Amino acid sequence: MYGFLNLIRLNVVLPSIEYVFLNGLYVSAFHLPQQPYILKEFYRVLCRSSHTLLAYSEFGLRRRLSAEAQELAVQELVGHNKDYKDSACIGTSNVYLAKKWNVTPVGTMAHEWIMCTGQGNHKHNPAYSNWYALDAWVKEYGVLNGIALTDTITTDCFLKDFQLTYSTLFSGVRHDSGDPFAWGEKLIAHYESLGIDPKRKTLLFSDSLDFARADELRKAFRDRVTVAFGIGTYIANDTCEEPLNIVMKTTACNGMDVAKISDTPGKEMCKNADYVDYLTRCIRWRLEHDR
Repeated sequence: MYGFLNLIRLNVVLPSIEYVFLNGLYVSAFHLPQQPYILKEFYRVLCRSSHTLLAYSEFGLRRRLSAEAQELAVQELVGHNKDYKDSACIGTSNVYLAKKWNVTPVGTMAHEWIMCTGQGNHKHNPAYSNWYALDAWVKEYGVLNGIALTDTITTDCFLKDFQLTYSTLFSGVRHDSGDPFAWGEKLIAHYESLGIDPKRKTLLFSDSLDFARADELRKAFRDRVTVAFGIGTYIANDTCEEPLNIVMKTTACNGMDVAKISDTPGKEMCKNADYVDYLTRCIRWRLEHDR
């Protein structure tokens, strides 16, 4: 349908493990060796309500200890939901495990989608990447749009395009970089400015979370907006082993450089520093002049 997405080059930073990117899913080419694995106090913490998470999902595929470790985490956390007080593991981003254990596959659009749709076409101004991506997404999914990702070219630029139509059609937004508390306040204010009740929308937090951090966010935004959490490394590598640092981002599409400019300075990934500078200037100009 969108032919300009057919030529995509990925820049993959992996510590001696091969991964394949296919239709937005990360699929490991082989498993790490089986190692001792213990779900450190998860069951006890959730049962005695040391932390209340409400709804959360397992997001640990890229930094899991092993395939077996991730499966054990999903199996145990979902299997004991009835024992937890005010917390429930509702799904996993690993679609294979979701199918195997009959839980909901949970995820959002990827940064790559916005980068390629908005920057991989010579006719597009890259500072409008979010508009092109959101427009194509809604044309495909109608009213079943799920969660929008805000930080591909900064959340401030995203909000320029996330106006009444898209804010209404998407069920919520996902935080993946920057200060989560400031981001949450910004999104609540944005919904309110459009006359939308934030309580009807979901803020999905997924950046470096553990149970304690998720509980802090829940308390900060309770009774103001629906919150949900995607928790990865903390669940899927609950060991003394150093987590893998696997980063996979598109660096070119249709022969054109593409880049991500997130809400956390220094996390850009692009082989062409001049393009990063150009994209940054495009974003700055739009924020300062496009009303």
